[in-house]
Amino acid sequence: MGRVARRGLVVLVVATLVYYLVPLTTIRAADEWIRGAVTLIGVAVLCVLFARQLRRQVRAGSRDDVRVESLVLLMVLAVFGFSLAYFVVSADPRQFVGLETRTDALYFTLSTLATVGYGDVHAAGQAARVLVICQIVFNLLFIGTAVTVVSASVRGRLRDEHRA
Repeated sequence: MGRVARRGLVVLVVATLVYYLVPLTTIRAADEWIRGAVTLIGVAVLCVLFARQLRRQVRAGSRDDVRVESLVLLMVLAVFGFSLAYFVVSADPRQFVGLETRTDALYFTLSTLATVGYGDVHAAGQAARVLVICQIVFNLLFIGTAVTVVSASVRGRLRDEHRA
C-alpha cells in the first residue's frame, strides 16, 4: 500500500471515529438560531478548506501524489462535514424526513454526492434545502477540480511517454 493510500485510510478512519464520537447533544438541543449558526460556521470552514486544497493543487504542479492526497482529504472532510451539518439541522423534525441518526445523515450525504437520491430520506424544510443546495454546489466544484487533476495527470503522462 502506497503512502497516499495509507494516509487516506488513516484520515478516513479518524474522520469516521470523530464523526460518530463527537458529542452533539448540546448543539442539537440548542435554539434553532444556534444550530443554524453552527451549521453555517461548519459550511464556511468547508469552503476555507476547499480554497486551501485548491491552492495546494496549484502548488503541487506535476506531483500527482500530493494532488490525489489533497482530493481524498477534501472529500473525506466534505462528506463528514455535511453529514454532521445534516444531523444538527435534523434536530428540528420539520427539516428532514427519515433522517434521525448519524448513519442516516451519512447515508443522505453519500446519496446526494452520488446523485442517486432514493427518496427515503429527503429535505423538507427550507434550512435543510439550503444546506443540500450548498452540498450540490460543493459537489459540482469538487467534481470539476477532480476532473482537472485527473486530466492534467493523464496529459502529463502522455507527454512524458511521447518524449521517451
